[in-house]
Amino acid sequence: MKRIALLCIVVLAVSLVGCGNDGLGGDAQVKDDTSSVPGSALVKTAEAQANPAPPVVKSTETFIAQSAARRAALTGFTRARNAMTLVSEESGRVHKVVGDVGDTLGEHGLFAELDTTFIELDLAGNRAVQQRLRSDLDYNKKEMERYKALVKNQNAAQSTLDNNVRAHQAALQQLRGKQIEERVLMERMKRFSLLGPSGWKVITRYIEPGEWLTKGEKVAEIGRYDVLLVPFALTSAEYRALKEQGDTVTLKLNDINQTIQAKVVRVSPGFDPQTRKINVDLEITEGDFEFRGGLRTELIIDLPDPGGAVIVPQTALVKAYEEYFLMTPDNKRVRVVLLGSADNNTRRVTSPNIKPGDRFLVSP
Repeated sequence: MKRIALLCIVVLAVSLVGCGNDGLGGDAQVKDDTSSVPGSALVKTAEAQANPAPPVVKSTETFIAQSAARRAALTGFTRARNAMTLVSEESGRVHKVVGDVGDTLGEHGLFAELDTTFIELDLAGNRAVQQRLRSDLDYNKKEMERYKALVKNQNAAQSTLDNNVRAHQAALQQLRGKQIEERVLMERMKRFSLLGPSGWKVITRYIEPGEWLTKGEKVAEIGRYDVLLVPFALTSAEYRALKEQGDTVTLKLNDINQTIQAKVVRVSPGFDPQTRKINVDLEITEGDFEFRGGLRTELIIDLPDPGGAVIVPQTALVKAYEEYFLMTPDNKRVRVVLLGSADNNTRRVTSPNIKPGDRFLVSP
């Protein structure tokens, strides 16, 4: 038994020594294979050292920092270019109303008519009196001519002739007075037709047919809507920026998503003491939309940035450790604070070390 146990121990020791040699031999073989296979890590390292990569050439293109503008969006609403209140100049009963709310007054601008019965009777009475006076004038003229001949032949007294001349002159003056009265009645007759400017629209209607109107009573509100007016209240800085745009400015109609052209027509020489702003009116004369009041318009005005911000290309910003930098042409970093986006892939930045006119690299 002892011999058998000793034999097993010898066999086990021999097998363990063989396995260790195989493992070492295998590792050596792998290392030899690795060093001889093309494309291996060692070969690549050798090739990289033999053929170094060309150095990266940075762009030297520069730009000039421009002063940033603070964009102000002002909202206004369209209204009639002109508006007025129609008032009755005569008292009377409303005969008919030809214009309703939203209607456009016709060629003659007629809105309503009053009953003209009594004014026509007054006019007829006036003309009857004129006809009688003309008859009296003809008679007095004949009498005056006859007495002139009698006085010339000394067959009548001069006082009789003077009375005839006086009667003729009195009849003539009465006729002239009635003629003036006729003109007044004719003018009043025109006032019985309530007229407004042709092409204007009825905004509000106050009367109905058959209603009695007194002199001075309102009958309608009308406005001119073929041209629109948009009032704005601007600060002094906004007004100066608006003047720099010229007489024609761009307005956006937010409700219908359209952009139109308008021009400055009125600028108040004073200012509103409560808001301390200047009243400016813009006029819209053309546009492919319904001309009416109450359309929301937006006026964009670019104002100088009070903080001294500048506009830089997006590619000029270098981000490192959550901060942004610009690179000068001599490769010096200038830290900036990013404020936001601007037009055409640019950014608004600010820094105490940057001012408009400074030059930086476009793509550092």
